[in-house]
Amino acid sequence: MLTTDGTWVQLDTDPLKPFEELDDWDKGTHAAGYHRWSIFGCKDENPLWLEIYRHRANPEPDGPLFMVVVTNSDYYEVVYAESLPALMDMQSRWAPAIQAGAVTDLLGRLDDTQTKHGFAGLVRSALT
Repeated sequence: MLTTDGTWVQLDTDPLKPFEELDDWDKGTHAAGYHRWSIFGCKDENPLWLEIYRHRANPEPDGPLFMVVVTNSDYYEVVYAESLPALMDMQSRWAPAIQAGAVTDLLGRLDDTQTKHGFAGLVRSALT
C-alpha cells in the first residue's frame, strides 16, 4: 500500500519483491535502494513503533520515496509513502497509537516488583 495525500492506493508491485531471494531483510532493503532513516517510537521497548527507510535515489526514485515498517514485538507490515508530506501525515496519524501503547506498557510495568531501575522503579520508590 502507498499513501499519497492521506489516501491509500495499492502498488502494482512491491519494491522489495525482486529482492526476496536474498532472504535477509537488511540486504533486501539495501538492494532495493532503501536505507534506515528514522524510528518513530522506541524500538523493542514499546509495543508498537515505525521503522522508516528512505530511498537513496537522487532525484526522486521511480517508486515510493519512503518505506515504513509498522512493527510490534511479533509482527510487521510494510507500507510506503510517496513523499515527505505523505510520511509526516502517516506519522501524525500513528502517533496517538504509538503514544498510547507506550504509556499503557509503562503503567503495566509499574506493578512489576522485579523492576528496580529506570523510570518505573523511580516512580514506585517515590510512591512508597
